[in-house]
Amino acid sequence: MDDGYILDKRYANDRYLLCRAYSILEEDLLKLFQYIEPSDENADVFSQRIYELLLRASTEFETNCKQILSANGYKPKNNWTINDYKKVDKATKLSEYEIKLNIWYPNSKIFQPLAPWKNLGSLEWYQDYNKVKHDRSNNFQKAKLINVVNAVSAVWAVLYAQFSYYIFEPYNDASGFTSDDDNGFEYSDSTLFSIKPFRDWSDNDAYTFNWSTNSKKSFQKFRF
Repeated sequence: MDDGYILDKRYANDRYLLCRAYSILEEDLLKLFQYIEPSDENADVFSQRIYELLLRASTEFETNCKQILSANGYKPKNNWTINDYKKVDKATKLSEYEIKLNIWYPNSKIFQPLAPWKNLGSLEWYQDYNKVKHDRSNNFQKAKLINVVNAVSAVWAVLYAQFSYYIFEPYNDASGFTSDDDNGFEYSDSTLFSIKPFRDWSDNDAYTFNWSTNSKKSFQKFRF
């Protein structure tokens, strides 16, 4: 299928902005790793820098979900909540995504930051983000390394769901996608995480469309 629609401004005119925001998050996560070794032993380490990055990454995750839902005509009944954001899973299967961090010590670690959505469960990292955001004095220890990695990887996943492999080289029209490994993870030399998106769509889920740069009906809204 022609994937040129992803680059069409009518599809998502804020693609560069969203990708730039993620890129800065990733850079700052790598800076954290200069002082805190990404490992199981340090998973519960918390600090002011982690707190700051957790707030930014979780907010960026919210922004991406809101943009997807709003672009398709969805409106929350009241204020936006995680119950609204989880509706995105219906169209994306983000709950099935796997994110791999090779530099986790002593072995690479696979994160599934949105897996609980599969069974309509809660995201522990997101709950911790809300607790520390609203009451840092009593919940500061929840601003921990494992939560910020989950938050940043969740942003990475939702970006892939929107823009596929174009996120590997987001500022060029051609994909910077390098390869996928033997286990189905896609990656490039320029990104921190590898990603394994959901691929086992059923025939009932599949659909086709006739995208054309000249058609006024090139895009249809998804009913969430």
